[in-house]
Amino acid sequence: MNKITKATAIILIVVAVGAITYFTRQWSVLQELGILDFVTLENIVLALKVVIVLVGAIVADRVVGGAIKRYSRRIGLVEHIENMFKMIARIVIFAAAITIILPIFNIDTGVILSLSALSGAAIGFAATQTVGNFLAGLYIMISRPFTVSDYVKIGNVEGQVREITVNYTKIYMPTHNLMDIPNRQVLDSRILNYSKKDMVDYTFRMGFPPTLPGNITNAELIENCIAPVIDSFYDRHKKVFVKKPEVTIAIDYMGYMGSVGLDRLQRTFALRVFFKKKDVEAFYNLQPELLNEIIKNWDEYSKKVTKEV
Repeated sequence: MNKITKATAIILIVVAVGAITYFTRQWSVLQELGILDFVTLENIVLALKVVIVLVGAIVADRVVGGAIKRYSRRIGLVEHIENMFKMIARIVIFAAAITIILPIFNIDTGVILSLSALSGAAIGFAATQTVGNFLAGLYIMISRPFTVSDYVKIGNVEGQVREITVNYTKIYMPTHNLMDIPNRQVLDSRILNYSKKDMVDYTFRMGFPPTLPGNITNAELIENCIAPVIDSFYDRHKKVFVKKPEVTIAIDYMGYMGSVGLDRLQRTFALRVFFKKKDVEAFYNLQPELLNEIIKNWDEYSKKVTKEV
């Protein structure tokens, strides 16, 4: 029990003792004035029932709040989401307490429940999209297909997850803009998570003409145009990259890579890079730089091969 709780308990005890002492001394006066006419056994029983229900609601609120806090810590929920769950639980508990208290005073709860049902139906019908996003947000937070700071691709949108709210998932895109994706849309989309602990394992494509001068093979293209650039690029940016990027012939994974390695339109290569989550913004600037250096090296190499041919 902390100091504030102790002080509150002491104040309540002092006030209770003072009230009892006052009413004891003024009992005869209050009786003559008729103020104590309502103090009957039946009313005292009703008051005790109400107090018991309220105390039970307070205890239930504390117990459920503690359980939510422990569960939130275990699954890593952010604080504002934890507080939201606590608020929902509190509303439910005290609504149930009021439903119990009303019949004690012979108040019909049927009208209140009917009005509540109609109001809830009207609000729910008017806010179907919002409610859907809310439920989808709760599902995402519990199932955790991704977490904040993960690098993901949701449908056709990719970037780093900056925030997950009950309505939207905020994605920081390579254009250095934040996009809010409704959580219902998130659940309806394919999700590709590139993150592994504190690292992002990301693959992107680049294409070359299908027919190259001098009948350059894929292996020669990698060895002479792509690999040298990757080596020098990695040496200059080791602080961002966890290890040296890799290059392979691209293959199609559920449509995310885009095309097979070689067709009549282009030769497609996959560049696999490994960078730290905290350096995603640096990677956004380095990715086009890497591509430009490879293209520049390819232009020089193709001119050289063309002259030799």
